[in-house]
Amino acid sequence: MESSDQLTIQATVRKKFFWLLLAIGLGVDPTAAKAQYGCGADPYANYTYFEACHAFLDGDQNIEDERWDIDFSKCLDRWPELRVSDDD
Repeated sequence: MESSDQLTIQATVRKKFFWLLLAIGLGVDPTAAKAQYGCGADPYANYTYFEACHAFLDGDQNIEDERWDIDFSKCLDRWPELRVSDDD
């Protein structure tokens, strides 16, 4: 009987260890994860809306073609502080 009890305890410990590792993995990974679309070849895939607008207003010619999901005509309406002044 002792052998059967010992096997049951070992199985329980293995299950608990598995769930502990799973919980730690799920808890740690999302903090360092960054979305990658495709093979990561698109340098603009991880840009936020603000970063994309900032790059567009700074003169990045490629971002408008790459981030077709953003309406760049509304960038200055949302972030007027990005407007380039003539004093610069």
